[in-house]
Amino acid sequence: MNHNRKIIYLAGFLFSIPIALMSYINSSFLSLFVGAKSMGITYILASIVSILALLIVPELWRRIGGYKFLLWVIGLDALSILLFALSKNTYVIVLAFIFGFAFNIIIFFSLDELLKIFSKNSKIGGERGAYMAIANLAWILSQFVFIFAGIEGVFTFHLIYFVSFFIMIIFFLLSFFTLRNIADPKYDSAKTIKYIKDFLRNKNLFRVYSINLLLQLFYTVMIIYTPIYLFTYLGFSWKEIGIIFAIMLLPFFILPFSIGKYSDKIGERKMLMLGFLVASLATLALFFIEKREVWIWALALFATRVGAATIEVMSDAYFFKHIKMENEEYIGVYRSAPPVAYIIGPLAALLIFALVPSFNFIYIILGVLMLLGVYLSSTIKKSDI
Repeated sequence: MNHNRKIIYLAGFLFSIPIALMSYINSSFLSLFVGAKSMGITYILASIVSILALLIVPELWRRIGGYKFLLWVIGLDALSILLFALSKNTYVIVLAFIFGFAFNIIIFFSLDELLKIFSKNSKIGGERGAYMAIANLAWILSQFVFIFAGIEGVFTFHLIYFVSFFIMIIFFLLSFFTLRNIADPKYDSAKTIKYIKDFLRNKNLFRVYSINLLLQLFYTVMIIYTPIYLFTYLGFSWKEIGIIFAIMLLPFFILPFSIGKYSDKIGERKMLMLGFLVASLATLALFFIEKREVWIWALALFATRVGAATIEVMSDAYFFKHIKMENEEYIGVYRSAPPVAYIIGPLAALLIFALVPSFNFIYIILGVLMLLGVYLSSTIKKSDI
């Protein structure tokens, strides 16, 4: 079991490298083909496809088996990245992005399910924390690509997508050779409508989904609009943005394991409340920063991620403590939060930008929204943990 967990940790690390390399350039790259306004619509379409895919994934997972299913999705995801890198046709690029976005969500689902199979419920906070810390290390290391070369220098958008493709091939080979002997548990056989209703009726699962959705809305706004704000409005170079993001992402490596183990002892309620409070106040502070200084923005965004990293580990630990390994359909519902956020976020941003006088007002609204998480977290009772 311990050996298998280490393999999943390594798989999570490898998978996170291409995701990290692409996530903060996707919006800028897509905007070259579809424009800044239509870019949000592209994310919405990708999110809708992801949600529909997550509805059928549990049935495919049961029929094909976790090992074969994971290999198929990794292969298709790698192909979508290759098309994204090679093509100059707008329609091909948009379709490759939409399906690649969905495949990424499905791979996250698959790794979640495999890790759940090899986890002990009493230690799930520490185990999830270790998994996240290792995966998030990839996000930090990926920023050195931008620091040492810069998008406008040696590295181009297309080259980064090629690098991402080859790393996905390594991820495929690791999964092919090391995960073939995984035995699938006897999964529940439930119809889609029924298990979604059961999920929403469960107060603990509905609460943690709401918490996760708030976190994903935070990530959506930050990932799509912060690079654009720093590059287009404040004039930072991609090398400077790489430095800012490398520092910003450090909490995702430093915090998860320690706070995950801590939550196994005291529960998640207080940590979630603290995480949302820190994320809210730090996000509100971004609105007031007018100086174009790398260290100021790095520290400010670092503070937002201290809150986000705490929320991420605590919400995942809380969720996985409340399901069994055969409840793979619940993982699909839980992991629908990112694509749902990518629908709500761009639509809300379009409305916000139409009403507010300047771009940075989005941080005021996002900061206030994160305060709602403090209340949601406060509703957790000792009997729920």
